[in-house]
Amino acid sequence: PTGEKTGPTAWCAPVYPTLFVVLLWLGEGDRGFVTGAVGILQVCVLIGTGVLVLGVVRQTTRQMSAWLAAAIFLGGLAYHFSHWFPFAYDCWLMLLTFDLLIAGFCWLGPLVSWQSAAGWGVFGGFCAMVNPSIALAWGVLTLAQGYRSGTWSRMAVALLVAGLTLTPWTVRNYLVFGRWIPVKSNLAYELYQTQCLQNDGLYQATTARLHPTVRSSGERQEFKTLGEAAYLDRKRQQFWESVRADPVDFLDRVASRFLGATVWYVPFNRADEARQPWVLWARRFAHPLPFLALVFLLFTGFREPLSWPQWTVIGVYVLYLLPYIAASYYERYAVPLVAVKVLLVTWAVDRLLSFGQRG
Repeated sequence: PTGEKTGPTAWCAPVYPTLFVVLLWLGEGDRGFVTGAVGILQVCVLIGTGVLVLGVVRQTTRQMSAWLAAAIFLGGLAYHFSHWFPFAYDCWLMLLTFDLLIAGFCWLGPLVSWQSAAGWGVFGGFCAMVNPSIALAWGVLTLAQGYRSGTWSRMAVALLVAGLTLTPWTVRNYLVFGRWIPVKSNLAYELYQTQCLQNDGLYQATTARLHPTVRSSGERQEFKTLGEAAYLDRKRQQFWESVRADPVDFLDRVASRFLGATVWYVPFNRADEARQPWVLWARRFAHPLPFLALVFLLFTGFREPLSWPQWTVIGVYVLYLLPYIAASYYERYAVPLVAVKVLLVTWAVDRLLSFGQRG
């Protein structure tokens, strides 16, 4: 994570760096090849996501046209344009994993047979090694699917295979660090930085400049001196000392993350607020629409029950965001939810049109 050799690491989930290793091997060490390949993969995932959105919309709506759904999707891409096209984060890989998760629950029937349950378990382990928050959504929704269909034994097989798929990486972490690290180790730092390095709970650009990846930061020097394990032990200790000293402050920070993730947009770079106020307020108008759509769908669900695909998407939205609200959040963390947010808004508009016609 620091851009140089500082000892063994489990800072990141393993799938994304492994992908880079494979691409470097295929390109015989040519970084330009890796850059081009990642760019192509990212664009292909965005195209596939658009196809997925249109497919789910056609299956679940009566009033909403595919053209309007496509327009909402393009609006979602434009909203997060700076996160998709100038840079290549792991957002596209997480988006691909969400696409597969939604498609699996909506169309594939992950627990209809023992073979499908085992395959779904392998995918669950893959989700964990892409991002633990996605694995949380996979696990809870798989439990719900097992309860809904009464396929308890096949659900158990899926959970067992997911655990077995993750086991080699977890065992590696235990052998290297001598401690239980299921996926990645950086949670202690995420908690520490949003509790101890800033005035409120939302991660921001000024905090990012203190990250161990920044060569001039004191945190980087401490990381290099202590090594990853001892460094994270120290960050965990500092976090808990801060929480014990003022528990209400921690709850205030969690509340600010909840609001920032759902209804009140706060830019990562606070200076943007002064330079482009019209952009800020446009984002503040668009940002709460998916959450308000979710609330509307739940409220009207008493009048017209929601379908399983709709419950799946709602579950993905809530379960993915919960860990970030608890630990650390800024706008980039929500970028992989673009398809989920588009579907929520589309369904809400469809219901409004449907209720209007009935009225």
